Amino acid sequence: MTDSKKSKLTLGDMVYGVIGAVVPSCGTALRLVEKGQQRPLKLHERMALVYNSPLCPHCSCKRERFDKERQRMREIEAER
Repeated sequence: MTDSKKSKLTLGDMVYGVIGAVVPSCGTALRLVEKGQQRPLKLHERMALVYNSPLCPHCSCKRERFDKERQRMREIEAER
């Protein structure tokens, strides 16, 4: 196979990319919470955090860590 064929996106790659953008994500939510602990979140980041707060609807893989980190973020915001 040539390099151009290897680097092309398949239909499956595109579908998973769209689903990943639509379904709330653990990684995005945790990244935003950690960013919110370092500095105040911008409006679009706050909206993304609200959207991603349910995390993965099919599992609760990082729910405990997310809840703990979000509480810590709220405490830091209260001090600011």
